[in-house]
Amino acid sequence: MYKRIFLDSNPIIYLLENQQPYSDRVLSFIVQGLDDGAEFYTSTITDAEFLVRPYRIEDFDAVKTYRDFLSKLNILKCFVTEQIADKAARIRAKYPGIKLGDSIQLAASIDCACDCFYTNDSQLKQVVEVNVVYMGDNSQ
Repeated sequence: MYKRIFLDSNPIIYLLENQQPYSDRVLSFIVQGLDDGAEFYTSTITDAEFLVRPYRIEDFDAVKTYRDFLSKLNILKCFVTEQIADKAARIRAKYPGIKLGDSIQLAASIDCACDCFYTNDSQLKQVVEVNVVYMGDNSQ
């Protein structure tokens, strides 16, 4: 199916915080990707988005769970570079409603040559530069 899957922040948050019904969907999607031999990616923006709540409530077990999740699944990180920042700006110029964090995530997935951007943000489906797979669609 997909060979290089970029996980947006929200699916990771849903899974690790066990937010139903989303966490089951994310788990199924990841298991299918693993079965298909896909590589998984995310970016340092996901770190910044996920870690807010654990740090706010001083839940350092959640921080460890997050880091272990990335490590055990061998999720590769796309680091934000000047090239990614430029792509993000171009995305925002073309799609004015896209938020900065989302545009950076999308640009990172493009830069990492991902063939799937997995998200629960339906607004991102309008972006044609990457194959956005929306969690709410039944066609996963």
